[in-house]
Amino acid sequence: MDLPGPNVHVFMTEEQQYEFLKLLAKVISKDYEFGSTFQEESWSIVTNQMQRMNPHLSVAHLKAKLRIFTSKYWLFSTLLARRGVQWDRRTNSMTYARPGVWISYSLEYPKGYPFRYEGIQPRLFDAMRDVFEAGVAID
Repeated sequence: MDLPGPNVHVFMTEEQQYEFLKLLAKVISKDYEFGSTFQEESWSIVTNQMQRMNPHLSVAHLKAKLRIFTSKYWLFSTLLARRGVQWDRRTNSMTYARPGVWISYSLEYPKGYPFRYEGIQPRLFDAMRDVFEAGVAID
């Protein structure tokens, strides 16, 4: 079977994204210690599992998706750490104590614009936290 190249966008459903993050977290918790680096062998394991859900995925696609998740997680976590910012996980909506909170954030982090009114889906955010707060370098 011919797989699309890494520069071709491969759609992942929210469920596939969630499963990808949970699989990464599982491999990390099982095989890695804080401060270690994710190995290519582990990428093969993750890719083989994910290809059962979406046969068009490759290691390059999953690494690209992880880079997007890394950026989103960092931007959103930075926003949540600001005073005057509240995230309602139930409705996935954002509120700001005053307009200046959003304005200062958006000037400092222009790529954070998607979070003006809506956060990351809570279960995806929790799965991202499990991966990115494990202290394992992944690339």
